[in-house]
Amino acid sequence: MIVVFRSMLFVILSIAVSSTVIADAPLPVGDILQASPGEWELVPEFSDEFNGDTINSQKWNTNTEDWGTWSWEPENASQNNGSLHLQMVQQTHQRGNQKLDYKSGIARTHKTITYGYFEARVKGCSRFPGASPAFWLHSKGPQNRYQAKDGETVTYSEIDVIELQQSEYDALTKQHHGVNHIDCNLHTQLLKNGAKVWIRPNTNPAMCKNEFVAPWDPRDDYHIYAVENTEDWVVWYIDGKEIGRKPNLYWHLPMHVTFSLGLRYPFEGYQNGNRVPVHEKTTNDGFPTAMSVDYVRVWQNRAAKQSESKINQPQTDKPRIAKPSTAMKPAKNQSSTDTTKADFVAMEKAKWEKEGWPWNQAKVESNFDEMDTNQDGIASGLERQAWFEKKRTSLKNDSANER
Repeated sequence: MIVVFRSMLFVILSIAVSSTVIADAPLPVGDILQASPGEWELVPEFSDEFNGDTINSQKWNTNTEDWGTWSWEPENASQNNGSLHLQMVQQTHQRGNQKLDYKSGIARTHKTITYGYFEARVKGCSRFPGASPAFWLHSKGPQNRYQAKDGETVTYSEIDVIELQQSEYDALTKQHHGVNHIDCNLHTQLLKNGAKVWIRPNTNPAMCKNEFVAPWDPRDDYHIYAVENTEDWVVWYIDGKEIGRKPNLYWHLPMHVTFSLGLRYPFEGYQNGNRVPVHEKTTNDGFPTAMSVDYVRVWQNRAAKQSESKINQPQTDKPRIAKPSTAMKPAKNQSSTDTTKADFVAMEKAKWEKEGWPWNQAKVESNFDEMDTNQDGIASGLERQAWFEKKRTSLKNDSANER
């Protein structure tokens, strides 16, 4: 009898503990549970409560490649007091032949995901205008290709969950947007006649553009921003309420979950479609400034998991993937941030040519060999990040010794 009682007690306690775990697991905030009912499961690889004093470098890349007027430096990303903080500082510097005036922080997941519900609690930055806190998903790499339902070949997918405080110019009102204007947009790139063609909010608003004018200032407090990406729809939520949706035609590539603090008007402008610095507007006023992220949580329900599994498998009847062997699923044990020596050399050559540097292939190949610490012919995202950090530290030490 005692044995039976103890067995029953163990079962009861096990159920209680299991129920507690389920009850304690966070669920999406707001209307999504009614809009998309199902068994939602948290995806740990893309979720982070940002507790502790250091950023999880196994999950987040804070030393990504620079682009345009944006210079990302890992020292501008930090974690403390239960939040991720990305700051922007006024620091004039040179990148190749280009003089730039600001550096800022970014955090991008090493791994990629396509479908699910993506939610973050974010507080804007104090500086306005000039800096835009962003929570976004984007694909990366020339290996990504997707054949859409309309037959177009997609080479890039970007879902902006939010871009805060952009201060974009409104052609109708002839004024820049106010601080409470929130952009929730889509961007994509199609391959047409061998050339890549951008589809953006301002050129195709019906497909890509959503705007929300908040009754509060995003700088004052944290708010919850989210998006659900499914095979059929992209749906945006703010503080648990749906604020916009678009049919999902081109946003099916594997994407990195990303937070960044990007430079904006009046410190940058556009020339021939490219971002350029506006040096005469450079100021220290309001800098450094920082955005904060209390948490990011990503869930998938059964439908999302089935869709994810389907797009990650080569199709044999009517393939939706333009190049199924490489488009959606990396080679075995290889993530989407991994690169071969040939790909690395090609990317570096394009970069060197753009910056006007004399090409040195032997040097680039030597750099790759240093990165590839396990000598498997692949430089992983983590290997490259460690190598760049080592070089950065070495340069700083050399500079200190010279002084």
